[in-house]
Amino acid sequence: MDCDREGGDRHLSGCRIGGPALHSIRKVDIMHKIVLLVSSCLMLLATALAAPSAGTAQSVDYPKTRYNVRYGNSYVKGSLIWYNRSVKVSGALKAASGCRDVVYTAFTGGTIRARETRGACNRTRTHGFTMVVNLRGGAKRVYVDLYENGHLRDYAICTRDGCA
Repeated sequence: MDCDREGGDRHLSGCRIGGPALHSIRKVDIMHKIVLLVSSCLMLLATALAAPSAGTAQSVDYPKTRYNVRYGNSYVKGSLIWYNRSVKVSGALKAASGCRDVVYTAFTGGTIRARETRGACNRTRTHGFTMVVNLRGGAKRVYVDLYENGHLRDYAICTRDGCA
């Protein structure tokens, strides 16, 4: 069987592969692989440089409001991040003595859309959660109420522009 003629099959048994033609094929294959590797690396580098930072999108696109409600030596403080259909709450509740509760209430107009409560007794507790307000535009206001033994002691009314 003649493996060197045009159309010959070099993988058939009995064919002998070698000589200058084989070395030429190996050089071409190696060069081809190097070109593919370099172009792949350049594409990855270009993609990484062009991709926006995920952290930047949050700080630019979504308003963040800080709150700080105090009663004596107790407090609740933290932040609200206002998304289109939810509000992300993160905070710390300090009960200097006894027990304190914080109630977060999300409103659209005069309607309560979500409510969450967290408590602490004789210590500081951190918390984080998301209040879902599944309406376009999300919550318009969040009340942050600080309670002692079931009695409202102080509060903040927060919007995307700040707390009062």
